Amino acid sequence: MIVLVFWKWYYGEALKSVITAWRNFIIFALNYFSIPLLLKTLVAPWRRDITKKPRGLDLKKLFEYLAFNAISRGIGFLVRFFTIIVGIIYLALTIVFGGIFFVLWIILPLLILGLLIFSTTLLLWRR
Repeated sequence: MIVLVFWKWYYGEALKSVITAWRNFIIFALNYFSIPLLLKTLVAPWRRDITKKPRGLDLKKLFEYLAFNAISRGIGFLVRFFTIIVGIIYLALTIVFGGIFFVLWIILPLLILGLLIFSTTLLLWRR
């Protein structure tokens, strides 16, 4: 009787918990790395750090304004780009290893039972 309760739990409640945990890891990756938001703001200035456009025709101030804003956008792009790459790698690894774990979770009891039967027959056959 306890064996039937175990199989019902293992392939029922526990399997649902494994799927829920896997889904939570994927949601965590999407929320933590904010990949969709980072893609929308890929070339936005870093920490919204920009200077105001100078008045008049002072070329030095105009060049400083353009250079500072370009550097701020470049830093923002680099940080967001590498964060997106790390997020995609983490997400891909979560999906792959979660899938491997899911498949192993399904076949492991059957594999253990099959190996137990196989080893028992080998021991009995050898005598």
